[in-house]
Amino acid sequence: MGALRVLLALSVVLSHVGGFFGNYLAGGFASVEMFYIISGFYMATILTEKYDPRRDIGIFFSNRFLRIYSIYFLCLLISLAAYAVIYLRGHGGWIAYVIQMAPTMTWAGKAWLILTNLFIFGQETTLFMKFDGGRLVFTPDGPGGPTPLWFMMPVPQAWSISLELMFYCLVPFLIRNTTRILVFIMAVTFLLRAAIYSAGYDIDPWVGRFFPLELGLFVMGMVARRLYDAHIGAISRNVQISVVVLFLGITCILMSIFETLEARYALPMIYAVWAYHFMALFALPCLFQLTRYSKLDSAIGNFSYPVYMIHWIVLMFYEAFAERFQWPATGSWIKSVACVAVTFFLAWLIVISVEVPLDRYRQRRLARTADIARNMARA
Repeated sequence: MGALRVLLALSVVLSHVGGFFGNYLAGGFASVEMFYIISGFYMATILTEKYDPRRDIGIFFSNRFLRIYSIYFLCLLISLAAYAVIYLRGHGGWIAYVIQMAPTMTWAGKAWLILTNLFIFGQETTLFMKFDGGRLVFTPDGPGGPTPLWFMMPVPQAWSISLELMFYCLVPFLIRNTTRILVFIMAVTFLLRAAIYSAGYDIDPWVGRFFPLELGLFVMGMVARRLYDAHIGAISRNVQISVVVLFLGITCILMSIFETLEARYALPMIYAVWAYHFMALFALPCLFQLTRYSKLDSAIGNFSYPVYMIHWIVLMFYEAFAERFQWPATGSWIKSVACVAVTFFLAWLIVISVEVPLDRYRQRRLARTADIARNMARA
């Protein structure tokens, strides 16, 4: 599923840089939520095939956190260095905003922002809060306003990784449940989502950023894995290929489909995207079966997380120096190509220097744990 993950990461990048000739592929919102479903599928897979959710819970947590935090901290350091260049060159940016707002903040607010930036957990809460006399106060109406709190986050897109980490904490326990219970959890979260949306909260940040509503998508991925185990053998390869081609084709034009549905039929995107989610229930098992032994697909998939984590600072750097060097502004395909190219180049450097060596180390740790377990079983 590596190619799909990179396609989704590219969709997020395009949603931030202004698209490419009006094309945003799947769009940022739908892509992030599809990542949740893929994460559920993948976690169910490795807890089925690699880890024992009862015996290996420690090594599971440490290996997952090792991957997430190593790349996060590297991207955080790169971002801070780039922000320093932007500030020293007189273009303001994140450092100028922090200098402006920090003196007005309470110690509790400062501590919260420092902790969330260090540990990722809780970063999505910055989208539910605003400044009020230096205090952080809850606001249900979104992250807007003249002084958005999320501007204080040097890697603001990491809010979605906070939700991923919360799911990682739950998945070793969720995996022990029957498929019926997982389907029940999924149904309850979708009903809760419908209730909250119908109450008028079908707006950012409730859409995509509130973990109790998003848990159902992670669980949906787990259910898709159960469908794979139960039925993939009965599906012919030609049918699998047809399903995957259709799903990937729709992913490439998904944002255009949503815009058409909203313009012609007044169907809000947040509801139309549900159909895309449920397509994944059937498409992901087929995609996994077709690509699970592909080294090329795995290598491509290694780019998805670094691309997602590094693209924002590339965009900020471009915009900071665009006027000075007369680079094309928002809406230009040149800007999109430049930001995407630099993002993928930096992601490639991260993959070869951190991602691949770290993955080998994590696999060695897992192998040692398995050897110890086998030796104890023989004793």
